[in-house]
Amino acid sequence: MVVLAGRQQPIHVLGAGAVGLLFASHLRRSGHPVTVLLRSQSAAERFCRRGGRIDVVDDWARPPPAESGAAAAAADGIQAEALAAQGDGGRGVISHLLVATKAQDTIRAFAAVRHRLGPQSTVALLQNGMGVLDAIQAEFYPQSQSQSQGGPVAATPTFIVGTTSHGCYRVPAEDFVTHHASMGACSFAVHPPLPGAPTTLPESAQEMADALRRLPLAAVEASWPDLHLQLLLKLAANAVINPTTALVGCCNGHIWPDNPPASSSLGAAATAGYLPLACAEIAAVYERAYPDLRSKLAAAAVEQHVTHILRVTARNRSSMMQDIAAGRATEVDWINGHLVRLGERHGVPTPINTLLCALVKLRETSGPAGEQPQAAAAATTA
Repeated sequence: MVVLAGRQQPIHVLGAGAVGLLFASHLRRSGHPVTVLLRSQSAAERFCRRGGRIDVVDDWARPPPAESGAAAAAADGIQAEALAAQGDGGRGVISHLLVATKAQDTIRAFAAVRHRLGPQSTVALLQNGMGVLDAIQAEFYPQSQSQSQGGPVAATPTFIVGTTSHGCYRVPAEDFVTHHASMGACSFAVHPPLPGAPTTLPESAQEMADALRRLPLAAVEASWPDLHLQLLLKLAANAVINPTTALVGCCNGHIWPDNPPASSSLGAAATAGYLPLACAEIAAVYERAYPDLRSKLAAAAVEQHVTHILRVTARNRSSMMQDIAAGRATEVDWINGHLVRLGERHGVPTPINTLLCALVKLRETSGPAGEQPQAAAAATTA
């Protein structure tokens, strides 16, 4: 239980997408007071009218074909707040914040709560891709990057970085419902303090770590070096699987060469030739950028990890595929784009990732189901 100065402190959850709702629900069912931060007052009012309830449909527990009419596990008594404008005093200091927004939305969302964070706050980041914390530091705490120059020091919070392989999705017609499609795991670590953050971890950091570790989501607290390796492997898997499934419009298992239903198809044969090339390109970037991890991020290790993820998530629809289908912007700049920028920084060509970035961005402009942009339906989320 998150308790500070004799009072239970709520865990604020920023991002009411599939992952944010999953974590908010389990935090509440574990006994924590939870407040979800929503984009608009109307969304907050809708949430309150349903009794502050989030429903989680455990599709993973039911064999295919799908799971229509399946009962949902409900978590109620969750509070909601509409995000205040940047600079507004809001509703007081946030001591524990879980950020589960899409990578491309995180800076804008963080701007709405940054003024409510202080040196005793802890922020847990749970995004696909890499580079989000670097972007937050550059945008909101730039003086922490030049502390040695004697300038003023920001009141920087402590950051926890996490990653999850749980597969979940939302159905547009279902308000504040998330479908848990496949069981995975979570890993997280307290990031080394940024300049300007307390050198001694605040109580909120251990409280947040304890809350995450106790969730029934196979959550494990790791050291930062171990988590960094996991993040790099996940980035590789996302960089291969997400854009490919988004462009083809298929579930993950369709591009798994050893998937029995697809193993005799021409598509599977094409994938069998494509996967090693894509993994080798990523490994070449990693070898130059992270020489100390060369043996753990060799091409064979990267390919083994990618094929493992394809196997265990065969029924899943990648988040990028879902975004394209709904006409939303994707996280490609934080996944393949991050690898392209890393390759440029270290002099490693990345033709496959550069092409995937370009094709996904081109696909984004065509709207859902191949519509032209002016005909695309507007996507709305809470």
